[in-house]
Amino acid sequence: MKHKKMKVSAVLLLGLGLTSVQAQTMYVKESSGTQTAHDITNIQTMTFSGGNASIQKTDNSTASFALSEISYINFEDLLTNIEEPTGLENLTRLTAYPNPVSDILSIDLSSLKNKQGILTVLALDGSTVLTQPTQGTANEMVNLSSLTAGVYYCQFANGNEIKTVKIIKQ
Repeated sequence: MKHKKMKVSAVLLLGLGLTSVQAQTMYVKESSGTQTAHDITNIQTMTFSGGNASIQKTDNSTASFALSEISYINFEDLLTNIEEPTGLENLTRLTAYPNPVSDILSIDLSSLKNKQGILTVLALDGSTVLTQPTQGTANEMVNLSSLTAGVYYCQFANGNEIKTVKIIKQ
């Protein structure tokens, strides 16, 4: 059992080392279903000892997890299957306002070359709750009045790029 934990630790540390250059967020999912996101730039150290994984952050706070309760540690949000931006092509972000939103969400597409595409609102489980084609304008409006309060992702996609922003529906 001790060797198995050491192998798991080695694989996780190797994964951290190899992907930290590109990854921006590390996700820890517990068997209870709770997922915690940690910004890689805020992680000082990650240790595995005594049956626990501990994440020491640069602000001196610590997050601890029982290894037996961790389903996975990943650098992609598997709950939504939306990857974090990893390259320079993703420096242009999708902007949505007001956020939090009550009914009408404005999406700023002015920084994109091709404004013709599809706006999709996704629930946290990755399911599509709303789809709307864009009109090719710099500012698109999406009516979210039919959605229940909660956290969603709004995604714009055209033939060349996909941009995503997290939104909160009041």
